[in-house]
Amino acid sequence: MPKLQKIKRKNLDLEKYSNALNKSLNYRIYAEHWYLDLLTNEKWECWVYGDYEVIMPVPLQFKFGFKFVLQPIYCQQLGVFYREEISDELFKEFEKKLHKYFVRSYHFNEENTERYNPKGEKRVNYVLGLNRPYEEVFANYSKHRRKDIRKSERLGIKAVKTEDVTHFIKLKRTNYEHLSRFIDEKSLTIFLNEIMENGKLIVYNIYDNPGKLIASQIFTVSANRIICIGFARNKEIENHNASAFAKDYLIQKFSNSNYFLDFEGSMHPDIAKFMEGFGSEKKYYTVFDSYKKLF
Repeated sequence: MPKLQKIKRKNLDLEKYSNALNKSLNYRIYAEHWYLDLLTNEKWECWVYGDYEVIMPVPLQFKFGFKFVLQPIYCQQLGVFYREEISDELFKEFEKKLHKYFVRSYHFNEENTERYNPKGEKRVNYVLGLNRPYEEVFANYSKHRRKDIRKSERLGIKAVKTEDVTHFIKLKRTNYEHLSRFIDEKSLTIFLNEIMENGKLIVYNIYDNPGKLIASQIFTVSANRIICIGFARNKEIENHNASAFAKDYLIQKFSNSNYFLDFEGSMHPDIAKFMEGFGSEKKYYTVFDSYKKLF
C-alpha cells in the first residue's frame, strides 16, 4: 500500500507535482510550485501519497532556529489536492502530519472543508458564478451596489486593462504603508510580474473623468476561478467606490463564461457585506492554528 512521505522542496519532482496539482479536482494557483517559491523564498515542503497521487504543500518559516508553518500573504487556500476524492482515513493521515508541526496558520481549501471537515476555524469566502448574462448578474446585486456602479458610470469613471503593475505598487506604497511588513515592495513587484509572465494576472487601472489615476485592481486566474488578490486606491482623491466599479467591470467582461469570481472573503462585517452585495455565495475554508497553544 502506498505511504505518505515528506519531500523537501529541493527534492521535489516538479513535473509530477505540477501534473498532480493541475489534474486535481480542487486546483488552486496558490499551490503552484513557482507561486509558493516566490512567497516563501522556496521555504516549503510537501507531503506526498504514493507516486504524487495526492499532495499537500506546507509553507515554512524559520525564526531564531525555530521552524513553524505560516500561511503566506496572497495565498488564501492550500490543503490536500487530489484527482479523485480520497478516503476519510487518508485525509486524516495528512492532517496528522500537519499537526506534528508548530502551526501558526494553515488553510485547508473549500473542498477539503466541505468534504472532510478538518480541525480548525471555519472562515468565509465569497464566490460568484459568471455563467449567466451580465444583466442577470447585475440584477442580483444589492440595491446599494447597483447604485454605486451607476454613480461611477455617471461620473465617467473608466477601467483600463494593463500589463504594468507599477501603478498598483505605487498606490500600495503611498497609501498602505502598514502592509509593508507582510511583503516588501521589491518582493511584491517580482511576485506580480512572475504571475503576469505566467499569463495568470489581470490588472485594471481605474481613472476618474479628468483622467487621473484613482485606483488599481489585480486579479489572478486559477483554472476556472478569477481571484481578487489586491486593490489599492489613492485615499486622498478616490471617493467613487472604485473597488466596486473594477469588480463589476470584470464581471461584465467574463459574464456568460464558466468562470467564478472569487472575492477571497473576509471576516470583517463591512467587507463581507460589500462582497455579499454582488450576489455572491458563501463558501468556507478552514484555518488550523496550534502555535498559540504554546504561549
